[in-house]
Amino acid sequence: MLTNNDGIGVEVSNEALIMLDVEKVFKKTYLDVSYANESKHQKMDIIIPNEGEGPFPVVINIHGGAWFFGDKRNVHTRSAIQLAFEGYAVATINYRLSGDAKWPSQIYDCKAAVRFLRANAAKYNIKTDKIAVLGSSAGGHLAAMLGVTNGRPEYEDLSMGNSEYSSDVQAVATWFGVFDFINTENHKRQLVREGETYKYQDDGVADGLMGCSMEENKDKYISASPIYQMRKNMPPMLIQQGTSDKVVPYLQAIEFFNKYIKICGDENVHIDLLEGAGHGDDAFRTDENIYKVLRFMDKYIMEVKDRTYAPIPKIPIIK
Repeated sequence: MLTNNDGIGVEVSNEALIMLDVEKVFKKTYLDVSYANESKHQKMDIIIPNEGEGPFPVVINIHGGAWFFGDKRNVHTRSAIQLAFEGYAVATINYRLSGDAKWPSQIYDCKAAVRFLRANAAKYNIKTDKIAVLGSSAGGHLAAMLGVTNGRPEYEDLSMGNSEYSSDVQAVATWFGVFDFINTENHKRQLVREGETYKYQDDGVADGLMGCSMEENKDKYISASPIYQMRKNMPPMLIQQGTSDKVVPYLQAIEFFNKYIKICGDENVHIDLLEGAGHGDDAFRTDENIYKVLRFMDKYIMEVKDRTYAPIPKIPIIK
């Protein structure tokens, strides 16, 4: 059990503590780069593809961990870093965790990271107009928030630097993230009534993120819920959710998907419900599923289609 400063705990597998050795497989890496200076957590690793001259399109990875633990280089980020084998620069970021700062600090950090990459595109040989984001769990929530708040200055803290640069992203892939803090419990009860046999986890991590309960400040929960922040300028999105997720009810993904279609049409939004997959299930990290993510990124960021992917090499861990 891992417990944060608010006394809220979740079960954490040993895998969450295992770090990847990216320098063994990629020739050019920039590790622990500071994208802002308000916290030790505001750092990113930038991994440049071994092949090609660039400039490269970028995929920003946002790690999970219930908003209060996790790391940009732990083993759960492997799937995102593997995109660098197929021609994408990957920037995997840390952000202020809920034990150190409450909402909206986390989205401020994510947007500051995007601005930093644009401001330093020449140094890192990356494209400023081809920035996508991939996140899982808490990171999936933050990835969705990045997408739905394109062009929304109230979700930025420009004092963190590079204020003259945009934080807009051009594509979002989100894995098992929260879309609706307001109705999470209603969704859980609905699925149980419809015959789900397992119990949903109720760990209180949302209160830890917000620094208050929903009863105390409902508007804050609305401000952090992607489904209530959707606008016409949303980028293309890939939504992947497991139907046996005990943490985030998959009904949230369906409702978000349907609302996207109502606002922006169905051309640029895609949903995959992984039958029987749980929260953080290995089904998301198979080569087959990584290829799905690559096809999505290729369409909107690389602007190529129908290319053949090589078998995905594994990234070693630090022992």
